[in-house]
Amino acid sequence: MAHLLWLVPLIVGLAALHWPKLQGTALLTMLVCGIAGVAGLVRRSRGSGQPAPPLGPEEKRDYYAVHRDIPPPG
Repeated sequence: MAHLLWLVPLIVGLAALHWPKLQGTALLTMLVCGIAGVAGLVRRSRGSGQPAPPLGPEEKRDYYAVHRDIPPPG
């Protein structure tokens, strides 16, 4: 539902164009939705806070190894 957070201030802003008495409500709605959006981005960027478990010895990858499909000389 957070992906529709931009829709609420848009609708309220458009309504405020037709009914000028709603301008204060539109401004407050835009501020609240903006703060909620920024808070959601900060919360999502922090993640769960727990790093991934380390790989076992047989699961470790050699990032420097080169695997090429080179034909044998001949």
